[in-house]
Amino acid sequence: MTTYCSAALFLFLIAFFRRSSMEDRIVNVKYSKEPLKAMEGQFLTMKCSVEYSEVHCKGLKAWWCLPAEQCWPLTTPDRYLIHINETKMEKLRQRDVFIQFKNLSRSDTALYQCTAVCQHSGTSAMGRLLNLTVTENPNKNQENGQNQSDRCSVDMILLVVSFTLSWIPEM
Repeated sequence: MTTYCSAALFLFLIAFFRRSSMEDRIVNVKYSKEPLKAMEGQFLTMKCSVEYSEVHCKGLKAWWCLPAEQCWPLTTPDRYLIHINETKMEKLRQRDVFIQFKNLSRSDTALYQCTAVCQHSGTSAMGRLLNLTVTENPNKNQENGQNQSDRCSVDMILLVVSFTLSWIPEM
């Protein structure tokens, strides 16, 4: 009987503390754990959701980074576009941090990570490493050749029109 009561008390305590710790969580980072694959030249968006307690986490900062010794935010405007949405829920807030790659290149192949820090308390959370693999676009050379050919045609037409207009006498 003592073993049964001890086991029941143990399970109750685990359930109670697990439930309360989930409700009192200060900051949590979530996103897909599935590796991403894309082709160079494509547009890609990655989303990170940060749930946090507004009461315990003042001045939240959240960003995507390439993890190294320090997780510095990715902010190069000619390569990335950062977009943030925030939603207030019953007891928490959710901040979605999107990073959009305007024109993927093979050099974007890397491990990425989303990080969140409560500025007031210093509490932080990091998501797992997300593997992005950018492959070569098999149509890349054909597209470039097509664009170059089209541009030459347009340049030639403009040259002919310009030359023709220069021979028309002024009135």
